[in-house]
Amino acid sequence: MGSLLSRRIAGVEDIDIQANSAYRYPPKSGNYFASHFFMGGEKFDTPHPEGYLFGENMDLNFLGNRPVQASSYLLSFPYITPAPHEPVKTLRSLVNIRKDSLRLVRYKDDVDSPTEENGKQKVLYSLEFTFDADARVAITIYCQATEEFVGGMAVYSTKNPSLQSETVHYKRGVSQQFSLPSFKIDFSEWKDDELNFDLDRGVFPVVIRAVVDEGDVVVEVTGHAHVLLAAFEKHVDGSFSVKPLKQKQIVDRVSYLLQEIYGIENKNNQETKPSDDENSDNSNECVVCLS
Repeated sequence: MGSLLSRRIAGVEDIDIQANSAYRYPPKSGNYFASHFFMGGEKFDTPHPEGYLFGENMDLNFLGNRPVQASSYLLSFPYITPAPHEPVKTLRSLVNIRKDSLRLVRYKDDVDSPTEENGKQKVLYSLEFTFDADARVAITIYCQATEEFVGGMAVYSTKNPSLQSETVHYKRGVSQQFSLPSFKIDFSEWKDDELNFDLDRGVFPVVIRAVVDEGDVVVEVTGHAHVLLAAFEKHVDGSFSVKPLKQKQIVDRVSYLLQEIYGIENKNNQETKPSDDENSDNSNECVVCLS
């Protein structure tokens, strides 16, 4: 569903922290950014020290893992620097949750709904959204979740099993609708500060993780996932809404902040035969802006 030019980044300071621990900005020691960066095959000097080109510096706290892979499993980015004038490797974005489609669905007066102490039935909510997938995916929702990276993949944990949904499997396809009425959110059990992202504790109000699930048959798509981080808002009338915070795209076990995807709505809904050209960047389908 998209492509990105990728290069090995060298000369970045290696900071002694656990590979699976959350990496926060600003770091306790050293620098987050190098003095230069590559774009479109060219090398550029960083215009401002410790300046993030694609957003606010605090957005880096949504990235989670450290800037450079330093475990024995991945000593660096899993891409070899191409020689001059040689094609660079393209990254495929296999799944995307359309953040603008994320919404809360309100349930009330359900026979099976729990009741409050005054006898009134509780108002419960569930999440729905639209997504596109170029492979089979497994989708799970986590509420009040913490994040760690294991083998390059984001893993989420909740303090209570009831805050995690079952995992739902989908086939490839565009404009698919996710709806799971069996997983409902009871905001009467939430504290006000749990509705927003807690940077100090690293707790996300809600995480939607879509992992490419083709098994071991298609090796080139292992280590791919899409993550949507979101928070909740409480309104004066007592109702709630959901707002997306950030999206992350994990490709080949490397995590990127997803800025935007353009043109995906024009993709053909029918199944298409994969291209025989492995270097095809599928640029006629969409453009993915990662950082």
